[in-house]
Order: sequence, then C-alpha cells, then structure tokens
Amino acid sequence: MKKVILLAVLALVVSMPAFASVNNIKVSGSVDSTWLNRANFDLGANNIGDETQNLGITQTMVQVDAELTENVSTTVCLINERAWTAKGASAAGDNINIHYAYATLREMLYSPLTVVVGRQAFKYGNSFVVDSTGTNNSAPADSGIQNIAGDLTKQTAQDAVRLIFDYNPLTLELLFSKISANTVSLVPDNDDDIDLYGANASYELGDAWTTMVEGYFFTKVDKTIGAAGADRPRADVAYVPGLRASTNPIEGLNLQGEFAWQGGNRSTSGTGAQQNNQRRNALGAQVMANYQIPVLEEYKPTADYVYTYVSGDRNVSGVNRDPGRGNPVSGENYTAWDPMFENQGGGKIYNAIFNLSNMHIHSASFSVSPIEDVTTKFSWSGLWLDKKYDSTAVTLVQPDNNAGVAGATTTAAVNRNEEDLGFELDFDAVYDYTEDVQIGASLGYFFPGDVFESVSSKAAVANVTNIADDAASQVLVHMNVNF
Repeated sequence: MKKVILLAVLALVVSMPAFASVNNIKVSGSVDSTWLNRANFDLGANNIGDETQNLGITQTMVQVDAELTENVSTTVCLINERAWTAKGASAAGDNINIHYAYATLREMLYSPLTVVVGRQAFKYGNSFVVDSTGTNNSAPADSGIQNIAGDLTKQTAQDAVRLIFDYNPLTLELLFSKISANTVSLVPDNDDDIDLYGANASYELGDAWTTMVEGYFFTKVDKTIGAAGADRPRADVAYVPGLRASTNPIEGLNLQGEFAWQGGNRSTSGTGAQQNNQRRNALGAQVMANYQIPVLEEYKPTADYVYTYVSGDRNVSGVNRDPGRGNPVSGENYTAWDPMFENQGGGKIYNAIFNLSNMHIHSASFSVSPIEDVTTKFSWSGLWLDKKYDSTAVTLVQPDNNAGVAGATTTAAVNRNEEDLGFELDFDAVYDYTEDVQIGASLGYFFPGDVFESVSSKAAVANVTNIADDAASQVLVHMNVNF
C-alpha cells in the first residue's frame, strides 16, 4: 500500500509540469492510528450477550497542493482507511481513494469572486445543517472501516461547485453539490439523483463584541424514492432557511444562537395512487456558550454548554400518528427534523447510534490543561425525545453495520410513554507530543434512559423482546502524525 501511495504522489508531481507552469508544490499528509474498544452499541437489544469490538485502525492521507499561478491552484488528496491486518486482493482495506480533487480559481471574472470546483471539504456555521462530512455516523462503501466504525471515517468530502463572493465584511457563497448520481448510464428514466443547493451569507458587524450574523437557504432534492417509470413519486425535498449569530459580550465569553425551519415534501416509497406525500414542517435550533474562566489562567480552564433542539414526529414507523387511520395521509404535516448533512457530536456514542432528529440535547463540558501540552476534558450529554414514540420499537444506527451487512440495523423495544433517551459521560485527554504529533485517549459511557424497555419492566409488557437496558461503552486511543 505504501508503495502505491508513493508512486501515485510521484506521478502527480512529475506529470504536473507537463501541463502547466507550477510556481509552488506542497506535499503534506497524516497518519492516524487508533485502538478501538467498543461494547453494547446495540444497548443489549440483540439478546446475545455483550457485543464487543477490539481492534486497531489506521487512516492515511497524502495531499499535493500545486499553485499554478497567483490565482489558480489545485489540490489532490489520497486516503486509505483500514483495520489492521485487513488486506487482500478484494479487501476494502486495500482501497486507495480520492479524498480531495479540486481546483481553486481566485479573482475569476472580477476580483471578489473565487470559484472552487471538484471533490472538496466545506462547512457552514457549526455544521448544524450542512457540512461536507454529511451525517457522520456512516462511512462510504469504499472505506475499509465502513463495517467496523463508520462514524469515525475521515472520508468527508463532496463533489461540489462553490462560488464565493468576498465583499468584506460581507461574504456570500453559492453551493451546488452532487450527493449521489445513482444511475449514470444511457437508460430511460435515470433521473434518480440526490442534489444539494445552497446560498450562505455572513456579515461581520465590526462592533466591539466582534458580532457576526449569518443567513442561509439550503435545498436537498432526493429523487431516489420509489420505482422507475411513469408512476415514480414526487421527489423528496427539504427546504431549509436559517439564521445564526455569534457574539462576545465580555472577554472570554462567546455566545451563539441558530434557528432553522424545514419545509418541502416528504415522499414515501409508494407509486401512483399508493404514494403518500406529506408536507414538511420541522424546526431546529441551537444555543452555544463558551467561557474561558478568568481564574488559574495557567491551566486554561474552559466551560462549554450546548443546547440542541430538533423536532420530531410520532410517526417513526411509517404509520399514521392517529392509530387506526392506516397509512400516512397525503398532505398531512410531517414534523420530524431531517438531519440533512450535519456534522456534530463526532466521537460520541449517542452520535453513533441515533440520528439527529426528534431530540432535546443538553451538553456541558469542562476542559483544563493540568500540565504543559496536555488538555483534558470532561463532558456530560443528556438526551430527551421531542415527541414520544408512537411505536413499540425504534431502530438504532449501528456504526459497524451489524457485522458487515450493509444497511442492517438493530431494533430496540421502547416505552411509548417515556421521553428520557439517556445520558452520556465522556473523558478526553490530548497530549501535544510535538507540533506535528498528538497522542489522545477518549473514554465514554452511554446509559439508556426510561424510553428503553428494561429487564425489570419486561414482565409488565406482554411478548417484549429486544430489551435495551445495557450501557454502551467505548475506549479510543490514537496517535496522529501530520507532515
């Protein structure tokens, strides 16, 4: 594998001068090795005893940045993600994939405009709605860790075109991203793409509080629902306008707030007369506070609080919220928040087993640097449902795809009259060994709440299976070297 990466980099470096005059070339990359130990990410719902993972993974990136002229540059990055000893002629761990491949044109047509085209990384705000990572509890199929720990993938880029207009202090950005092309051959009715469109504007007020305001409008259009043909249902569409603000009212304190609404059409998998479209009407909001505590400053004490709200719909199982009415009624409101392409809660257990929808999340953390070059952090996260489940079971996302079965999930029994999903405790420590080398460790536990059926309540509920009352745990130890 190392030889292949080296040959690819050399080929890029050697071939570039044949096509363009290169002012500057930079080669960089990283090697991140992680030991992972996880247990009970199904919360015990499989009823086959404690499920555990104990393995090592390595994620390697090699990047070449070439500056062709003052205003034209290109970036190509190769990536490999694999479990240790996972190799072979057909092993996913042998895959070397294109992580980044984009060109940047500055002052195109006129000076304020920058155009970025190709496979690239981007984020908006705090990645509450759109981030190139996408929903970060899954990895692409060509990643060597898709069926191991997909939520930890570094393959976090999208094929996109971005137009960035810099009118300092106003910045306007237009986005088009091809999430999935699906059918690309010359066949009838191949309009089954997933596309993302967006406009994002941010403005720095220039006041003493360094206040910044941001507004956006994103649209996701998913045409994969239903079978091909004349009866293909309407596209599943989510329109998302939103506002975000950030300010620093006193020294060391940053406050942020964000609010977004989702409209559009939720399409089910039926076709023709069997299709049921529902109007989207969902809400999402977030409040953040970060305070650098002005005592014992040599230890850099910092406190954080984040509240996240994403609306829900009791219709989690696909049946109407009113028992007895059968299938969803076409045109009724669907109030569950679509996670879109968020990227929050990375590394947390709850982020790996729940999608960001139908929740109130309170998170509080405290970090301190007890000795030079070492940072420690303790975090608590509490999760509550927005809408109680109108079902006796809920599907948990599994970051290992249940032993490699693509798309497989775990179903856990739930109490329909409860709202407490559970809480998580995390402890993180990072040691900056050098400027380019970091050694870190993370220990986490998630304790399921009253929403999940417990062994003690099983006797009171007839025919209850998939009991989910075990705490999930993980230990991550990693070393990351940048070059």
